[in-house]
Amino acid sequence: MSLEQIQLYVLILPPILYAALALWIRPPWKIIGLSLLTGLVLGCLNLLGDIFAYFQGWWHYPFTAANHAPLTFYLAAALFYGAGIIGLVGWWARKRFGWRGGVILLVIFPLWGLLRDFGGSALYNQTQTMIVWGEGFVPVAADFLLWASAGAAGFFTMVGLEKWQDRRDK
Repeated sequence: MSLEQIQLYVLILPPILYAALALWIRPPWKIIGLSLLTGLVLGCLNLLGDIFAYFQGWWHYPFTAANHAPLTFYLAAALFYGAGIIGLVGWWARKRFGWRGGVILLVIFPLWGLLRDFGGSALYNQTQTMIVWGEGFVPVAADFLLWASAGAAGFFTMVGLEKWQDRRDK
């Protein structure tokens, strides 16, 4: 699969998956808007984390001359992982299970991110190289911490925005 084909999938699938989550969860319109801001936070932190990792030698994307992945990758992460999972699913989990649901999401999210990055990279690397990982345990720990911190920042941004919106509506 070529990079152009991957970018096409990355542009098509996340909006469909986000819409499916929104239809399944059925949040109020204000939550949809707040989740998109949450996605922006996660996407920006993802980009900054990849740039930092590049300069630390933890990982890089060999198919681009930039020190990060194509911007379409970050838009996809912002929409699906940030707005969809952290924003919508996080809102639903807190609504349904209280803070316990949010904590469980914040534990599972970086584990999923780590599995996605290393597992997806291993599958894709059979034909081409998607991500070149540095040696040792540090890149693994850094990838986990990037997912954990970006997820937590998005999650608590959503919580803060909800509280701000609720105060504003009163």
